[in-house]
Amino acid sequence: MSKICPYCKALKFNGETMGTCCASGKIKLPLLAAPPEPLKTFLTGTTSESKRFLSQIRKYNSCFQMTSFGAQIENPDQFMSTFKVKGQIYNRAGSLLPFSGENHKFLQLYFISDRNSELNARCEISPNVERTIVSQLQHLFHENNNLVRLFKTAIDLMPTDMHKIVISADKTPPGQHVRRYNAPTIDEVAIVMVGDQFFTLRYYSS
Repeated sequence: MSKICPYCKALKFNGETMGTCCASGKIKLPLLAAPPEPLKTFLTGTTSESKRFLSQIRKYNSCFQMTSFGAQIENPDQFMSTFKVKGQIYNRAGSLLPFSGENHKFLQLYFISDRNSELNARCEISPNVERTIVSQLQHLFHENNNLVRLFKTAIDLMPTDMHKIVISADKTPPGQHVRRYNAPTIDEVAIVMVGDQFFTLRYYSS
């Protein structure tokens, strides 16, 4: 993708026309903010370290992915094996903390209290990644990624007491908009739980 749009700075292939991104400047888009360091340097490919990063960029991406691939996979025994998915593809995010006896994985890695232990766990995910590069990226995520900081704040404030969550659409708090507390119109409600609370979770439908 060596072709750059003179209006919105989008990267394009040589065969693409000017109108496929911003209609030749008719659509005004805010410019993307430059990525923070050291990611900006890694993406340029101007240093030996950044070139090594780009050559293994998928492995480094796997070290920091927060969710796993979720789908109903159908792989019948055939001579020419193909990857078939039936139905919906989605991102699977498990509990914020691992169950007893299990290792941290995916999003759970961000909540390892010891940064060195977190670094060790990330380097074990993909072989041949450089520890120094993973360490720099790990620090970047903890300092700059709002989602990581939000989840860490939530888990630090997570109480240990048992709680009961009740949705009562007919009991709106005084002074609040009546539609703010409407009952869900879908059959499933998502709640973030951690640890052994999964074993005491009960769902009652009225």
